[in-house]
Amino acid sequence: MDIKFESNDFVKMLGIVAGMAFIMVSVAYGITYIMESNSFPLPPYLILFIFSIGFVIASVFFEKRGAVFPWSLVGGAIASACLAFIITASIGGMKYIWVKGLGGLSTDTTFYALSICIILSMVLLNLARHKL
Repeated sequence: MDIKFESNDFVKMLGIVAGMAFIMVSVAYGITYIMESNSFPLPPYLILFIFSIGFVIASVFFEKRGAVFPWSLVGGAIASACLAFIITASIGGMKYIWVKGLGGLSTDTTFYALSICIILSMVLLNLARHKL
């Protein structure tokens, strides 16, 4: 069973994994920023706006995929809450990195980042293998 890549598939997957790794490291630093400063990097109305836009998009997505209506709302709420947290923590992480640099995280966080990137790259490889 051979894996057959087209010309730019590996580069696309590598770019996606690098983007996910950047987001994950930003979220890790963002959690550190939120814990140290005891504040969120965005105002509450902007976080609510991000949540509401994500809620509408995710609810319509889950409803189009055949979910029962109340369950599509629950799925949309969970997905949009995760999206709002990731965006908020990423912005906080970018602020933290801009001010303090890339120091301050323990080796545990670095290994968590590495393991999540490895898991995500294995998922992407599996998706490319089965053309899902």
